[in-house]
Amino acid sequence: MLFRKAKEVQKDVPKEISDANVKEWYSSLSDQDKVKTKRYLAGADVSSAHSFLSSVAASALTDENYAFAALVCEECLRCDMSDTQRFDVIEMLIDAYIGSKRYDEAKEQCERNLSMYPSVSPEIIKKNNGSLPEKLNCRNRYIDIVVGVESGYDEAFRLLDRFFEMGLMSGEDLALRKQSLKIHRLQRSFDGVYTYTYKN
Repeated sequence: MLFRKAKEVQKDVPKEISDANVKEWYSSLSDQDKVKTKRYLAGADVSSAHSFLSSVAASALTDENYAFAALVCEECLRCDMSDTQRFDVIEMLIDAYIGSKRYDEAKEQCERNLSMYPSVSPEIIKKNNGSLPEKLNCRNRYIDIVVGVESGYDEAFRLLDRFFEMGLMSGEDLALRKQSLKIHRLQRSFDGVYTYTYKN
């Protein structure tokens, strides 16, 4: 009887889950999250637990399934991987947290990747043909949160200076971004004036 039950449980586990060696994680999921996982099995990289989870998270992000992508990234970060691979997973987790409106947690992950950046930057730049990537969530999305969510312009200027000092942007890019922020803040000030309703 017990053997039959164990066999039935094994049957319920998709082959890709077994191949990637993530059966324990899959078994811990709710029925709803198991259904979501199955949606992303086609084309998932089953060569390792890290590869499988990161490819599933990437597919979930493409679908804007942010809460599920966050759950998968969090599990992926428990896997053995290189620092650069960990950096890439955290970049996805930042997007997943922002999409889930978990802004404080997103900022924590931005800080986590910024602290890792000096050690992984040679490999990141090499992968991007010798240039800084245009899409770097720990830099770009950090500013998005500080300005777009918190209206923290002074903090955003400090962050831009910090990014420049870290080599995360050129002097030209720094000047352009600061100018863009000044215009954005001014525009918001004007919007505030014109949307103000006078009360007697």
